[in-house]
Amino acid sequence: MGDSMEEEPTNLAQDSENQPPKEETLPSVIGEEDGKESSQLPQHVLSVKISKDIPLDDQNNESANEVASQQQVAESTEETLNNSKKRESSSHSKGSSHSSVKPPAKKPRKAIFISYSPDGGFIERRFVCEVVRQFKENNLAEDIWFDKDEQNLNSATWFSQRMEMAEKCRAALCILTQSYFHCPVSVYELRILAERQKSHNPPKVFTVLLEETDLPKQFYPLMDDGVNLAIPAFHRLSLSEKASIVIGSLIAKVEPYATVNAPYIPPAREDDFTDQYKKRNLCRWTVNDLQSWLFDLGIREFYRQSFAEAFMDGFLLMSVMDQDMAEHLSVDSRVVRKKLLQQIVSILEKEQKHPESWHLRARTQRPKPDSVYIIYDPADVRLSQNLKQDLKRKNLLVLSHEKLGQSRDEFLQLNGSHIATCKNVVVLLTEAASSSPFVFHEVLFADWLGKSVVCLMFKNVWPKLRPALKAILGESMAIDFESKMYSESIDILEHHIKPLKKVPGVVLEQSYLNRMTEGLRPLQLLTSISGSAWYGGSDFVQPRVYISYQWDAQNKVAEIRRMLESHAIPCFADSSSTISQAQRGNSSGSLRGGNTHPNNQSAVPSEGLQVHLQRNMKSSAIVVCCITPRYLQSENCLKDIIFAESMGKPIVPVLLRFVAWPPDVGPSSVKKILARTTTVDFSNDKLYKQNFHLLLDKLRKYLSGRK
Repeated sequence: MGDSMEEEPTNLAQDSENQPPKEETLPSVIGEEDGKESSQLPQHVLSVKISKDIPLDDQNNESANEVASQQQVAESTEETLNNSKKRESSSHSKGSSHSSVKPPAKKPRKAIFISYSPDGGFIERRFVCEVVRQFKENNLAEDIWFDKDEQNLNSATWFSQRMEMAEKCRAALCILTQSYFHCPVSVYELRILAERQKSHNPPKVFTVLLEETDLPKQFYPLMDDGVNLAIPAFHRLSLSEKASIVIGSLIAKVEPYATVNAPYIPPAREDDFTDQYKKRNLCRWTVNDLQSWLFDLGIREFYRQSFAEAFMDGFLLMSVMDQDMAEHLSVDSRVVRKKLLQQIVSILEKEQKHPESWHLRARTQRPKPDSVYIIYDPADVRLSQNLKQDLKRKNLLVLSHEKLGQSRDEFLQLNGSHIATCKNVVVLLTEAASSSPFVFHEVLFADWLGKSVVCLMFKNVWPKLRPALKAILGESMAIDFESKMYSESIDILEHHIKPLKKVPGVVLEQSYLNRMTEGLRPLQLLTSISGSAWYGGSDFVQPRVYISYQWDAQNKVAEIRRMLESHAIPCFADSSSTISQAQRGNSSGSLRGGNTHPNNQSAVPSEGLQVHLQRNMKSSAIVVCCITPRYLQSENCLKDIIFAESMGKPIVPVLLRFVAWPPDVGPSSVKKILARTTTVDFSNDKLYKQNFHLLLDKLRKYLSGRK
């Protein structure tokens, strides 16, 4: 994929075979005339099921102009590449008589990937560098892929290059720390390696546990070949000694996966100070560059020598803090430490203003409200234009890629600012998108910018997605456009982007909100079952967690449910449209199970509803009670607690509002049950974000059988 976006684009209008775009080609946009698009599109594009109610031929002038614009871009790009190809052919014919001139041999691909947390601190980075250095000294210099050595740390494609290497490596060395499991980049890499274990040629994964941390259960199968440096016997060892233990334990296991086995040639040490560091970004400074910088700042030789002995370069300097310099680099002068930190910040601020740092500035750009960026493969241009027009009719600002460029760097530079401008990002999942380099790079760049991507599933292509896209999009929210009516799905998308402030009618409002909530599901869960199963009531999936709540907390409960399901914990909460607000409980108290209805009619027989709820509680492993003052005053909600206790279900109370604990209201039997439990406090947004992992830990312990 490193050069996959530099080949000559092919014209889709000339593609007579029913094949999706290959990963190594750059397909141009649609053919010459808008009126001929339908007949010239590849069959796999036309076969994508949009919906019965999308008028494909109803294109207004604006849509036609946008398609024509993309045609001109494609024709210009193709003409440029054709001229370049002719020049290369002419040059080759002129030099064909010189038989002694041979094309340069292709550099072998590095087979061993170093996976670490880019958010790690100075000690963690220094340990990673030391491990890599010692591996290189054991004839693995040309087999180790370490992003620091690839000189791409300040590139807009740094993220995608790491993901691609995780997809292609023969073996991987993962340095596991607390930071590793909190950094999205490193977690994605571990998910990719885990996904690739299902392939016919899985990579070998070696792990190094540098510090004590909680290992997610889904990654246990990757921990077979590992080194545990977190045991007390290794605590007093230096980083070099710990790295030597890693090398001694793994070198014999790693060597069979090497392909070059080249000897290590250490970088030359320069005696004279130069100003070459001024021409490089800080992350690319060598040890010699750093020494020259320290000399120009007037730093004492003693301190410079301490930096040299620690092999300090720009990569390590970017993570150093005041305490690190005092404890590990022997810089005992507070004045010197402050001066160095100020200089580092100043250099980074200047670099962010460079033209090549456009992506860093884009990351700090404030998005426009009610704006959407559509990620799609050029083969799906007709589909994207229809969707764009529908969203514009709803007063939304809609953008998408305008130019394709001739390399992935140019492609991102041309369109990355548009992604940063938009608050919402959606990706069209179709047959063409599953192997599209355009979709791949835009999704990764959007994720790097911190955007929440929503998948519009026009076709279930989960098995065909690249491991990196599965890792990133698996927990992203998705909307089913494949099996549901287009108008219903577009309403769900609109509500997600621009929620209605008020819907007329109490029951109508709740029914509408329920439908909008049920329409968003994590992509991996949505694709694992048929679309209708998600909307078919209580039988859509086997719940692991039953959520008991009072209606005044419905919105918060929906958010908790989405978060739990995004962590692969299926939940049940009686929020389907068949259960009205009056049945679950109104603002003055729960009426669930009663015969009262706003129109004096029972939407669902009370006995059937109670059986429906109890059946789902029986099939669940845990009961989560969302506690509010009104919950404790609701007779039917308290029945949930008593029934859960009688069934022997673990009860986990979650405080959504402040209440005294143990509660002083309600029946004595309920008070005794709740007094034996430990609460998780979600009473405000800060505590919700801070304590959500505590709820996850509790549920995972119960689900794994550990109390």
